[in-house]
Amino acid sequence: ENASFTPEQIYKIDQIEDIVEYARTKGVRVIPEIDCPGHSRAVGDFKPLNPIVTCYNSVWPYRVPGVYRIHGGPPTAALDPSMDETYQFVENILKDLKDLFIDEFVHLGGDEVFYSCWKARKTIEEFMKKNNIPDYEHLAIYFIKRMRSIMSTVIPAKKAVYWSDTSTFNITYKEGDILQYWGESKYIPKLGKIYPQNKFILSPHDYFYLDCGPGNKYGGNSWCGHFKSWLYMYIFEPTSYGLQEDTILGVEACAWAEQIHDFNMDLILWPRLASMADNLWSPKKPKDFNMTALVKRMNYFSGLINSKGILSNPVGSQYCETHADECYKKVDTNEYQIS
Repeated sequence: ENASFTPEQIYKIDQIEDIVEYARTKGVRVIPEIDCPGHSRAVGDFKPLNPIVTCYNSVWPYRVPGVYRIHGGPPTAALDPSMDETYQFVENILKDLKDLFIDEFVHLGGDEVFYSCWKARKTIEEFMKKNNIPDYEHLAIYFIKRMRSIMSTVIPAKKAVYWSDTSTFNITYKEGDILQYWGESKYIPKLGKIYPQNKFILSPHDYFYLDCGPGNKYGGNSWCGHFKSWLYMYIFEPTSYGLQEDTILGVEACAWAEQIHDFNMDLILWPRLASMADNLWSPKKPKDFNMTALVKRMNYFSGLINSKGILSNPVGSQYCETHADECYKKVDTNEYQIS
């Protein structure tokens, strides 16, 4: 309530219950995420909890290309792992969620913790010395273990999910915890070697970050590169990175909402998610898969949801929609000469 931008952007209990039940009838899982200790600045907007948030009043300037340096929005902050009040807050959140969400997973976040926020607070430094915590990575491990212990007490039947990328490869997790990998796809092979006792959800940002491409919130370039097309997402093969297949729980595309609202959300999602589903819910495809058949399926799906009032970007040009056999026919030469 304190951190919402408008009164309408608050989930009430009955709304959460309605969403979870509706999703259940459609075979959709709703997994809550409590991303901490990072991404927690909004907690500080509630004055009684402000002391447990580090970097709340910090500035995060940005150099706009070709213009000038701007003040920028605030950093995402981080909860103070040295305060008992932090863990009481986390426990209260878990207690609130345990009866609202029926899924067996709870996402506990753990990504993008700015250690500089912890470094700026003297009481954290004193806490580390007192508890023989040598560095901030081990402080993050301390936080994760303590939070995991709280979860095991409050909701023992649930499984914990954490974000993972190369910056967290030194963080240790409990056997059976699930890691959702969002780093570059080329580092996926390291997951199985570093975490042989864990299973994985794959969300490599170079394939499955749906907000990449259009530019960032200040008019600069997207941090995660080019737009991920429906075909680019289709060619991803999760079993090609050396992980044991029984450790791959699935793949998730991520639509981070800094620049997404009600009026562009559908176009961000479709038809790309349909392409992803076609790939991942089907047997492993050959490298020379039938692109014509794929495009026809995509065109059909895109037209179907458009007819139901759900917006979808076009799969290709209108000519190739009506002449798919011609446009996407495989040719045997690497060169094509206009006659």
